[in-house]
Parts: sequence; C-alpha cells; structure tokens
Amino acid sequence: MSTIANPPKIIWSATPTPFRADGALDMAALERVVDQHLRLGVTGLFLAGSCGEGPFMPNDQRVELVRAVVRLAGTRLQIAAQVSDTSAARVRENIGRMEQAGAQTVVVAPPWIARFCNRDFARRYFYEAIEAATVRVGIYVLQQPPETGLDLALWLEVANHRRIDLVKDSSGSAEYCQAFAKIRQQRPDLLLLTGNEFDVRTAVAAGYDGALLGTGILNGQLIRRALSADGAAWQQRSNELLWDLFGRDIRLWLGGLKYALTRLGIFSTEFMHLSYPLTAADRARIDAALEREREYISPSPKGGLAQV
Repeated sequence: MSTIANPPKIIWSATPTPFRADGALDMAALERVVDQHLRLGVTGLFLAGSCGEGPFMPNDQRVELVRAVVRLAGTRLQIAAQVSDTSAARVRENIGRMEQAGAQTVVVAPPWIARFCNRDFARRYFYEAIEAATVRVGIYVLQQPPETGLDLALWLEVANHRRIDLVKDSSGSAEYCQAFAKIRQQRPDLLLLTGNEFDVRTAVAAGYDGALLGTGILNGQLIRRALSADGAAWQQRSNELLWDLFGRDIRLWLGGLKYALTRLGIFSTEFMHLSYPLTAADRARIDAALEREREYISPSPKGGLAQV
C-alpha cells in the first residue's frame, strides 16, 4: 500500500438513529449521539442513510430527525441528509423537506428500486435532483447491476457535475477508487470520502480526504489514529472491533451496533426496523470488545456497561 503523507483527518459518521421502544425518535439519546461524535473527533454527520434506517422511516420522522440534530449540533458538526427515493420527483420533494429542516448537504444514493432502473432513468434521477437543490449536494456511490446503467462511467459523469460537493464511495472497488481519486486531483473543492471502513488507509493513500463511516459513532477515534503514517495497526484494531460487533460474515450488522450503543448508554433501546437478532454468545463477545476498547469508544471510559 502507498504511504500516507500528511493524512487528512476528516471523519464523518453515517450515524444510526436512536428510537424509543415504540419507534418514536429518542430525543435524549440524540443529544448523546451528538456528544459522542464530538468526543471522537467526528466533523460531519450523515443522517437517514441506510445505517440510519432512513428508507424505513416516515417522511415526517426523517424531517424531525434532521431538525433535532441541527438544533443540538449547532455549528459544531456539518449535517448531511440522505434524500434517495424511487424517482427524481420524490427525491426533489425530499430535498425540499431536508433543506427546510436545516441540512447543509443533501446526499443522493441509487434509487430504492434499482432493478427497474436503466441508464436514462438513472441520469434523470441524479441530474434533476442535483439541479433542484439549493444547498450542497453529495452522491453515495454503490456498485449496481449492469442492467441499471449505473456503471462507473455514469458515476464519474455525475461526480464531475459542477454542483456535486461530496462523494461517498462505498463501492469497495480498486477501479472506482483510482477513478474518483483522479477527479479529486482535478477538483480541490470536492470532498471525497471512502465508505469502506475496513480499509480506509488505501483510499486515503490514493488521494481521498477521509472516511464516512457507518460505525463512526464507535470507531471514529480508532480510524483517526489509523490515518497516521504508521497507523496500520489501528486499522486492524478497528477491524477486529467491527468483526466482534457484526461477525466475520457481517450477519449482525445493525443489530450488533445498536446493542453496543445501548450497552454504552448512548441509546436507550435496541429498536430497529430491520432484524438482526443476536445470540447470548454474540452479546458476550460484543461486551468483551467494548471493554477492550473502552478508552477509545466509550462516552465514559471509567464507567461500566449499562444494564439491558
């Protein structure tokens, strides 16, 4: 891997959303979410993405989420909100709602029903949304099946649009990484972040500005340390934490993350719209991982785990 010289320290978090047991937003927990990210050195929050369960939340609740976090964070964090949907018309509506709620950036990911997409639809989906926004615009890059038309060439075309300010690349592809790094060299105003939390160093060495992590609420400080010139051991340490949370096959994904946040006292419940059930052995492994990394992940390094 290339050497990281004068690495950037930009860490954003695609934060999970705290809910009460009835599915309502947990406002007290949202305040703890903001405080936790600030403690870990995170500089931006990406709200209502897939990790934040935005696609499963009612429109009014997503607006409520953004409005609350903007109020709680003030000027201390950059706030971006995902606005993806099933069509350009619906994305434009979402953009209007998020702008009114105070989001500084809106982020467009592939349409939810991508299997019905073709190249013409995909181009209109992104371009109409981009032109409708009055705030900064980002795109969330995920590799799609060939029949959708959302190939690397189209992603690069969209990323080169004059209104695009942020790119989150979660492709995990070396080809995509090299291509986006070339765009970044030509556009110093573009914020280019990797979403591959298991190998942040490779992207940063290629020219990315940092990372936008679905687990930044826990491993933000570990990844900041991983971005030092001799930080390979910190990247591995972060990976071991994530494998303990999710399993090596990532079968526990959001379930493991929400359990961990509840044990740390940041979330008050494990409520989620998705289903990632944990066994007693999973919970014991996660508890051990949280104790092991308490100094770097816990809002209270000297405190014990919360009872659940």
